[in-house]
Amino acid sequence: MTQLVDIERPLALFAEGIAGHYCHLKIGEEEVADRTSVYLPESIELFEDDETNAAMFRLRVLVQLGFHEFGTFEFDIDEARERIAELAARERPESHRESDLTVFFNHFEAPALARRLFQILELARVEARALSTYPGARKYHRALAPHVPPPPNYLAPVLDEVRAPHADVYTTAEATVACYEALSPEASPYPSREFPAQMEWLQREARLTDWEEELDRAAARITAFELAAEAGEVQVGDGQADGEIRDIGRDLVRERDQLQRRIDMERSALRHRLGDAHDAAQSFRYDEWDYHAHGYRRGWCRLVEEALAPDDDAESARLIEAVRPHAHAVRRRFEQIRPAGYQRVAKVVDGDELDLNTIVDVRSDLRAGVSADDRVYSRRDRLRRDVGAAFLVDLSASTDDPVVEKAPAAERSSEAGATPAQNLRDPWFDDDDDPYAALDHPPGGPERRRIIDIQKEAVALLATALEGIGDRYSVYGFSGYGRDCVEFYVAKEFDQPLDRRALDAIAAMKPKRSTRMGPAIRHATAKLEASGATLKVLMIVSDGFPQDCDYGPTRGDHEYGLRDTAKALEEAERAGVYTFCITVDRSGHDYLRRMCPDARYMVIEETEELPTALQKAYRRLTQV
Repeated sequence: MTQLVDIERPLALFAEGIAGHYCHLKIGEEEVADRTSVYLPESIELFEDDETNAAMFRLRVLVQLGFHEFGTFEFDIDEARERIAELAARERPESHRESDLTVFFNHFEAPALARRLFQILELARVEARALSTYPGARKYHRALAPHVPPPPNYLAPVLDEVRAPHADVYTTAEATVACYEALSPEASPYPSREFPAQMEWLQREARLTDWEEELDRAAARITAFELAAEAGEVQVGDGQADGEIRDIGRDLVRERDQLQRRIDMERSALRHRLGDAHDAAQSFRYDEWDYHAHGYRRGWCRLVEEALAPDDDAESARLIEAVRPHAHAVRRRFEQIRPAGYQRVAKVVDGDELDLNTIVDVRSDLRAGVSADDRVYSRRDRLRRDVGAAFLVDLSASTDDPVVEKAPAAERSSEAGATPAQNLRDPWFDDDDDPYAALDHPPGGPERRRIIDIQKEAVALLATALEGIGDRYSVYGFSGYGRDCVEFYVAKEFDQPLDRRALDAIAAMKPKRSTRMGPAIRHATAKLEASGATLKVLMIVSDGFPQDCDYGPTRGDHEYGLRDTAKALEEAERAGVYTFCITVDRSGHDYLRRMCPDARYMVIEETEELPTALQKAYRRLTQV
């Protein structure tokens, strides 16, 4: 048996070479690859040798990507009705935002049957084209043939047509019409079963590209019209007034805006049906510790890494304004841990002066007839910190909660039973049910700060301080939902400067979904190991314990997540990474003392203390 996890890396390179872009390899039964993902079984055990089983994985990749390569999603219903007389004879169904393939299937009384016939025939066509384009796959296809059931007899007459070298997607459509008419829908093997409509959704996804190109052309027409109008090159024709010329410009803008709204609506529908595309992301597999089985689940989690894309300039401005008043004081405090001065290094080949101790040793060796060391100089080297730090920020949905502010002293004394001082300007001082109390805090007042805002400010403030002492650092966020989609967001890498782009990315951190810490810690550890730093530090900023929808046998099994996170932290320590966890969860002591190494965690009682706590923890970990 060959497991996907054993060959995933070379298989991903193979898929990227065929598709021309990075492809995520996901475990699933889907028959067609989408724009960014290929779906494969968890394992294949059809053959005794692993090489042939691995070839079956590659063959499936070829066929799935073949639907994109060989024109399945270029299907156009108008062209199909022109080329297929039997289809044109049928009444055209009404359509709104459906794909052209959906409109094609709706020409029939039993769309599910038509859909399945098309899928079988199109798969045969794509397989034939893939084997013709990549002849090296033919021997593996022949080896697979005995394990594949033969096609139904009613398809035999048209299979040769769709497998012909000149066949295209319209050949498949014509064969579908012929097979459907030869069958009685009541007697067909698929009378009522609804097959997955993924192919139609993928065609709608492909159609977005055409609409986006049309939008670019519309924008270009508007720009050309405006430039011509400014230059006075727009001529008024016979019987055409200036107002009509302006109407033409407004019509162009209206058409562009309508197309933009249509694209936004379609993109939203596709995201809801197919999930986030992760176009610029990469996938990584990580083991997960199962304390029930006392062992690892190999390649159990798929982590998706992608860069944070800034989307709101106002968020960046707010972050900079929040950090600016404190940046100077924090930088001055951190300068105290920056090494100063020089140290003299002895026994070097080239230096600024001779090392007398080494000279004495050389003379002694020569007298004794021993080969002498030629490194007789010493030099002064500047002291340098070699620190690499990764900040891993929890982006779970709970970070959207508002920060609980400290109550003023007067309120606290009132809660304790003391009588507050009377406000002589308040005519309703003794009225507990003041009908105008809401006016004291109008809706348009300042927004309440959230936990995520404090986290971003703390990380940004610490980043400005690290720039001053020269430490290399990175900033990441993590969230996700389920073991197959652990999200890892990159705001800043070790080799990137703290410029406006990096600050915008930090500001773009937003509350997402769940908190599966184990894979995120393992991925951050791998990045720290690759950084080459002598002292490696991983600081995790969270607001609660690790949890996810499938983080354990049952949804409420918090122990499973704690054990896996503890194991991930233990793996980081073995790799030479110093870890430290900071949480704003006041009950954090209950689980952090079991999850983290001794004295490597901190519980913050008040969320606004997070920046100071983060600075103290970093100084303690990196004091060299």
